[in-house]
Amino acid sequence: MINRVPCMTNQWVYLLIFLFSSLTATASSGKNSVVKVIHAEGRIYYSEIYVTWSTEYEKAPCDFVLEASQDGEDWRIRGRVRSKGDANKISDYVFVDHKVNTYKYYRIRRLDPRSGSEVLTSFQLENYSIEVDLEELEFLETKSLVLEYSIDKDQQLVVRIYNRIGRQVLTKVMPSTKAGEYIYHLDISHLERDNYLLQVDQVLLDRTVAEQAFKVD
Repeated sequence: MINRVPCMTNQWVYLLIFLFSSLTATASSGKNSVVKVIHAEGRIYYSEIYVTWSTEYEKAPCDFVLEASQDGEDWRIRGRVRSKGDANKISDYVFVDHKVNTYKYYRIRRLDPRSGSEVLTSFQLENYSIEVDLEELEFLETKSLVLEYSIDKDQQLVVRIYNRIGRQVLTKVMPSTKAGEYIYHLDISHLERDNYLLQVDQVLLDRTVAEQAFKVD
């Protein structure tokens, strides 16, 4: 005797197709967010923080809320930027915070009255500010200037010397880029007797970080 397996009715077939389609749609919608951030970073430049970020797409207009924190737990709102709402191309944004305080972390929150709020990304700030201490300037009989200095983080420095009328008479890129203490000899044999200003500049930002006057007798 042959046992026949009853065929599934059309109702059961339609029910299974419906359940499978529902599960697939739910999984797909969970993967696709309203906004996708592909890049975000923050840099401290002395009295300012520059925050930049990019989105791959924005399916709906929203506000980007910028928040800062010292410990990564207590967050304070620092500003708000309106999104471009472009779903078809990459959008770039810049926010400048003019009050550094002691912030170490930043995060970007999406705010939309219709769909609520969510944190898109968070990151630690990179500090590009440096401190350079000129310890001592010493003149040798060989007509060289001994420059003793210390720097608190890796950075490229350049030394410039100006005469009394502001004309640049010497430029020297310092060979050491690592944080530490250094002694360097500058050849000033071509300088005439006069008053001069030695200036140490940060190459990255083209910013003067230390200076000292001296006299060649």
